[in-house]
Amino acid sequence: MTEFDLSPLTIGGAIAARELINRSEAHDGVPRVMTQGEFDEQFDEPHFDPPADARVVVVDGRTVGFCRVWHQPSGTGLERAYVHGAVDPSYRNQGVGRRLLAWGSERATQRLLAIDNDLPKFVRVSSLDFVESAQRLFRRLGFEPVRWFEELLRPLQSLPEPRVPDGLRIIPFPVDRTDEVRVAKNASFSDHWGSTVLDAASWAAFTCSPSSRLDLSFVAEEIATGRIVAHCLNDCYPQDDELLGRRDFVIDNLGTIREWRGRGVASALIHTSMRAFAAVGRTHASIEVDSASPTGASRLYRSLGFEPMHRSVTSQIQVA
Repeated sequence: MTEFDLSPLTIGGAIAARELINRSEAHDGVPRVMTQGEFDEQFDEPHFDPPADARVVVVDGRTVGFCRVWHQPSGTGLERAYVHGAVDPSYRNQGVGRRLLAWGSERATQRLLAIDNDLPKFVRVSSLDFVESAQRLFRRLGFEPVRWFEELLRPLQSLPEPRVPDGLRIIPFPVDRTDEVRVAKNASFSDHWGSTVLDAASWAAFTCSPSSRLDLSFVAEEIATGRIVAHCLNDCYPQDDELLGRRDFVIDNLGTIREWRGRGVASALIHTSMRAFAAVGRTHASIEVDSASPTGASRLYRSLGFEPMHRSVTSQIQVA
């Protein structure tokens, strides 16, 4: 088996790395196209250092492998670092993926063990379940499947009027109160698997991504107090329209604080969002859900007309 050399990812190599990801995903039938803006935004993430946290494999001037380690510090519950990567279809089964994932696992472990706390620590990987080459590689390197996430889809037809619970109003995302939304997001996701508290810098990177559509995102506000108790952040990826054969809008991050759950807040936010999506000419709404969510979100989305499209698997190794 050939031994491939790894090189740090540089800004100059970003175009080739992004093109590799798109070649790899197109070969696997993954229904998305990454723009350069989406790829480049990682260079601005507050907890990512490209020279230390990413590697590429270059053969004869062509980038044929890419790996990135991402760790959002937690400080509560657990710490986890994710390893993401791609291998050119013509270089698979030659050791490129194994070499990159071994490096990524080592780097992720290094980052996790450098944290001075006693929380459980995990290295995680994720892929759509039908990408068998990735699933085989994960198993070979000792990763065990632990969680399944479904992508659900709904046509933007026969949309009911939102039914807003008494005591609340639905308002457009308040860009002048973004930190209040962050606080509500952290509270609403405190019992969600795999979620960690977002600091202000990470929240800014998340809400200002190239795909983010804060102009078509919404929050629920208590009328009596003005407190934000739920949020619905939405994204759009028009570069995927031709590949998908439809015009999706993505409900990217939806949450309700515990005391307001079970009263129809999420349904009101979803219906408000879908009507906004339809008004700008989109044809479908999609949302991802943890199949074992403690909030019963999967049942809720199905009751609103969403149907399963794809499923991804998250696997992990515990390192401490």
